[in-house]
Amino acid sequence: GGYFISLDVLDGCARDFVRAAKKAGVELTPAGATHPLGLDPHDRTVRIAPTFPDLATVQVAAEGVALSVLLVTSKALLAQRGVVNA
Repeated sequence: GGYFISLDVLDGCARDFVRAAKKAGVELTPAGATHPLGLDPHDRTVRIAPTFPDLATVQVAAEGVALSVLLVTSKALLAQRGVVNA
């Protein structure tokens, strides 16, 4: 540990992304943890805090993160366009 990776997702999606990643088996720090009082005014920043994973675990976690970003971003963009049940 002792290092972090910051990930900015589409505005308004960080909390949903953290929930989606958890469902995929990837535990992340809470959305907004990089901001005072944990309140990200744009709900877009997530801090990833890897702690001693082996390379195989990193690969699986990275895939879970990428798929979660894709899922949440796709839903948000579809909702912006008025697509029902996004």
